[in-house]
Amino acid sequence: MRKLLVASRYLLILPVVGSLLLMVGVVVMGLGVVLTQGWNLLSQGEFSPKGAKQLTLTVIESIDMFLVGAISYIVAVGLYKLFISQEEEQILKRVKIEKLADLENKIIGVVVVAMAVAFLGKATEAVDALAVLQGGVGVAAVIGALCLFLRFSTPADQ
Repeated sequence: MRKLLVASRYLLILPVVGSLLLMVGVVVMGLGVVLTQGWNLLSQGEFSPKGAKQLTLTVIESIDMFLVGAISYIVAVGLYKLFISQEEEQILKRVKIEKLADLENKIIGVVVVAMAVAFLGKATEAVDALAVLQGGVGVAAVIGALCLFLRFSTPADQ
């Protein structure tokens, strides 16, 4: 049974590869959206506040896509390091993941930034101040819950 459990960890190569493919797809898609929208605005000669707002919104939404790509990459590296790699040396020195809590912390950090960016994108296109306030309160509640999770899920000595 022990050999089966040890060997079965290699099944996690599938989510590692899937996460890497997702990262590549999302980053390429985000870059394509920025380039396409930028080209469209330039070719139409849309040099107005409305065009600038549209380009800003596109960039904010694309940043959100890039953050999803970053989360996918962090998940891939984390799963590989935690379950597959037998080496002591980290794959990336900047992404130090030694236990599941490290992976959770990194993902939650990126999720908080992604939520803030998504809220900013929605706030720029909102027409109703009450809707912006309600959305902000909702995002703040989720971010607060994630911060509480981080605070109470990590040991006090860290």
